[in-house]
Amino acid sequence: MFERILYIITYWLFAIMVWMAATPARADLNYNTYAISTYAPTLEFPYYDNSTGYNTDGSNTSPYGLGTTVLSSGTISAPSGYYWGSGYVLDSGRADSVAVEVTGYITWPGTTGQETTVYFGVSADDGVFMNIDGTNVITDWQQQGTATWNATGSLTRTAGEQYEITVWMYEWGGGAALDINYSLTDYSTSTQTDMPASWFSTTASTPTYSSAPTAAQLQSRTDSRNISPNGNQIYITQSGNNLDLDIVQYDNDQLVAGTGSTSSSLTDATITGDDNTVSITQGNSAGSFSDDNVTLLDINGTNNSVTVRQGDNVDDAGGHRSSTNVVGNYNTLGILQENDGGIGSSGHYMEIDIAGNSNTAYADQKDDGDKMLFLDVNGSSNSVDILQQGTGEHFLDVTVGSNQTVDINQDGSGSHSATIDMSGYSATLDLDQTGSTDQTYSLNQICTNANGCGTTTINQN
Repeated sequence: MFERILYIITYWLFAIMVWMAATPARADLNYNTYAISTYAPTLEFPYYDNSTGYNTDGSNTSPYGLGTTVLSSGTISAPSGYYWGSGYVLDSGRADSVAVEVTGYITWPGTTGQETTVYFGVSADDGVFMNIDGTNVITDWQQQGTATWNATGSLTRTAGEQYEITVWMYEWGGGAALDINYSLTDYSTSTQTDMPASWFSTTASTPTYSSAPTAAQLQSRTDSRNISPNGNQIYITQSGNNLDLDIVQYDNDQLVAGTGSTSSSLTDATITGDDNTVSITQGNSAGSFSDDNVTLLDINGTNNSVTVRQGDNVDDAGGHRSSTNVVGNYNTLGILQENDGGIGSSGHYMEIDIAGNSNTAYADQKDDGDKMLFLDVNGSSNSVDILQQGTGEHFLDVTVGSNQTVDINQDGSGSHSATIDMSGYSATLDLDQTGSTDQTYSLNQICTNANGCGTTTINQN
């Protein structure tokens, strides 16, 4: 008799320890528990089954056969590590005829910004169903005992991004368990482990990734607009239509700016009108050495074509700076900053602001040295192509308004970082980061457009 009492005490102490160990300390997913009045396959049909998973009417509320009264609600850390045995399922007050609904958001694991496949292995008793980002990953809605693994499923998504997750589990009779494990390699028991609490949240958040300059941005902007060049200087204020302007400046420290400039403050060269063609070249002549050239331009009007070339790949040290504002429609803008790899590494700095419709722009920063670019595109139906290529750090800060198309390529051996803001707008943006060192970005793309938002494609290679 004493041995039996000792056995019972030992059993319950062990059960309590297991329950405590299986109850996570952190709470980052919402749950409800329900009473159920039927069992599989009735419970799964016509609303849940192994092929469709969600309600046939698209409401995705709850499986057929659940009562309308919620038994209990709360939060859990992850749908992993629960082995209730014959005890109560969570705080439902039931050991049998009970179902659990878990909802929230999962942040995808892996290297930020890269596609990652996660392999899920499930030990469940009885049925279990998991949907992530609208995809049925686990559909094992049936009577069964706990086993390794009752069900498996995989899903590929972008690491660092956040996706909606829904998990349903039901217990009809006998033991009860819910343990969804994962691996980034395969389904083998040696690699599968519980999903960590750090993946989950009850609310959606804007994903953020490491990107670069803040204080440095401001300093670079100040430096770019307050240079006192020692070379040739051209100051422009031009109004009219059908202008054909071709400017060539050789050697170092060349400047194109506005007629209101002083020795302590530079203003932008202003070209106002329609159907104007402007070409500015700053660089080296044969056998000379060139660096630190500056252009500051305001373009106002329609159907204007502006090309700025600073440096080339022969005997050029770089260090070029360009600031261009475009206001109007159907304008074409092209800016190239380049230096001779191995000759100099002063880097390049560029600002582009576009306000208007149906403008086309391309901006290239090439070869050695750091590259920094700021782009602000407003209006509608503008198209912009950006290339940052070569050694040194690459950084860009892009703000994109409605109905814009932006293609960005950061390529080369230097590190790449991009800060992108598309919040609230319908736009299309492609970012390709290719290189052997760090590739990071920060994306703000909260959709507040009633007509839907555009698309963003990010590739890191």
